[in-house]
Amino acid sequence: MIGNPFTNDDWAAETADRVENVVGVVRDRVTNNIVKVVRGIVFGLISLILGVALLIITLIMVTRAVQSGISLITGNSGVGHSRSVYLSYLACGMLMLTLGGLFMRRRRAPDT
Repeated sequence: MIGNPFTNDDWAAETADRVENVVGVVRDRVTNNIVKVVRGIVFGLISLILGVALLIITLIMVTRAVQSGISLITGNSGVGHSRSVYLSYLACGMLMLTLGGLFMRRRRAPDT
């Protein structure tokens, strides 16, 4: 316990040590936890943004690969570049529609 300055010659050092201990406890219990939460939020947002960007780039690459595949398969049989683009959009759209339908079918209703 901090003593009276009139009866204790070492009261200034004890008071400073007590303040330092209280500040250390507050920092350990509050500030460190807040830093962890903020880091989690920031890294989560960065991961989400990168994940969406990678998903979009992957979809673009798949669509372009289907376009090239259609052009290679058909050769000079009348399917030009513009038609291969539309056919690739149709194929990728049907693929995403089918996958979305399968995921919707596997969903479960929340427990009530």
